[in-house]
Amino acid sequence: MNLAEWLEQSGIQKRQFAKDIGVTPQMISAYLNGSIWPTRKRMRKIAEKTEGAVTANDFVGVGQ
Repeated sequence: MNLAEWLEQSGIQKRQFAKDIGVTPQMISAYLNGSIWPTRKRMRKIAEKTEGAVTANDFVGVGQ
């Protein structure tokens, strides 16, 4: 599952998710549009916050 799908299904706004993982909402937008990828540290936080539903593989399209 990609981050956009998870945010939509979870009903969590970009602003809140950004706060939860310690980045700006603009950074979340950049993750969502693919202009940048999360660092390893942020990816761990994303995986933790999404309870493993979104992983690094989802950002690079592995397994899709």
